[in-house]
Amino acid sequence: MSVHGIDRRQFLAAATGSLGLGVLSACGSSSSSASSSTSKRPPISAEPGTLSILEWPGYEAHGTKAQTYGLMAGSQYTKKYGAGGITYTYIVNDDEALAKATSGGPFDLMHPCHENIPDYVSRGLVQPWDTSLLPSFKQLNPYLVRATQYQGKQYMIPWDWGYGSLLYRTDKIAPADAAGWELAWNHKYSGRISLWNGASTNFEIAALKLGYPRMDDLNPTQLQSAKQALLQQKPLNKLYWGSEYSQEQPNFKSGEVWVTYCWQDSLVSMTKAGLKCAFMKPSQGRLSWICGFMLGAKTKEYYHAHSYVESYINQAACAQMTNLFYYGNSNAAVTAADIQDKTLVTALDLANPQAVTTAPNHLQSWSPNRSALELAWQEVQAA
Repeated sequence: MSVHGIDRRQFLAAATGSLGLGVLSACGSSSSSASSSTSKRPPISAEPGTLSILEWPGYEAHGTKAQTYGLMAGSQYTKKYGAGGITYTYIVNDDEALAKATSGGPFDLMHPCHENIPDYVSRGLVQPWDTSLLPSFKQLNPYLVRATQYQGKQYMIPWDWGYGSLLYRTDKIAPADAAGWELAWNHKYSGRISLWNGASTNFEIAALKLGYPRMDDLNPTQLQSAKQALLQQKPLNKLYWGSEYSQEQPNFKSGEVWVTYCWQDSLVSMTKAGLKCAFMKPSQGRLSWICGFMLGAKTKEYYHAHSYVESYINQAACAQMTNLFYYGNSNAAVTAADIQDKTLVTALDLANPQAVTTAPNHLQSWSPNRSALELAWQEVQAA
């Protein structure tokens, strides 16, 4: 997912569900601490100091020329080490993230979402973090920490999370038609629908529409049924959007699209723009996601990478990200006092550390039949 600044005062008028943050009560991490030896590594002063980062647009460190959204995360790092040594390679979906991490780079840091952690590990792209080098790690939501471990090791440091659903024009779509994911298959709105260009996400949507609760573990018969459903939906789809800001939001704002897959920030942005719209609570449940930082297996910037991530996960940086972008963050020390709009305390469901998996949300997870899914998606695109 990508990010965009929004007006906090518009949130309550637009919100149709909670986003979540960390938890209000203090809690320590249940993760193991240092997972790799640092004794044989050169000190940070001997590292080149040039970080290559695989990132979503909008999440660049404060102080870099690339950061234009007002995000303050990363400022501790750039103030200490400068911004000149940081370069970004951009991604627009999780499939592209894994592909670029595999064929490009190597990257010192990557910011994918947690469902593909096993693929990054099995391909030798990442190494576990030494959490003892992250002072704020002890403040992170233990549930999110556990969710981003693999084989007992902390391969991802969780940072941001949120929800995915259909945003629709309430002045164009009949209320009876906006009950669930089947809206994307409604012929009445042919040419006004736009799904994301994400293979896993679209198969998850199709699976939920078909009533398959294990949306990321489809058997061969279910996978074929989901593919057929997407083939049936494709003629109704105006486009599979790839960019939130050059395609998804402009098309929705202009009226070209009345129904689009998106994340919760688009709801607030479009409401602020004066559109009558809602972020659907599908009868089958919404999608939810957790994203975070992964450490490159071949990085020569071991200590710089840890310092960079610490500058993102600390309490102040996390609170500012949520106030700016309205995504949940992983730091459990963020409380009501850190939220500028006090009404967000209830709207963000701060007391629930497991909001991403609380019904009716479906946390996007690893697919054991990913190769078959990717092939099926290629067939949908080629049809």
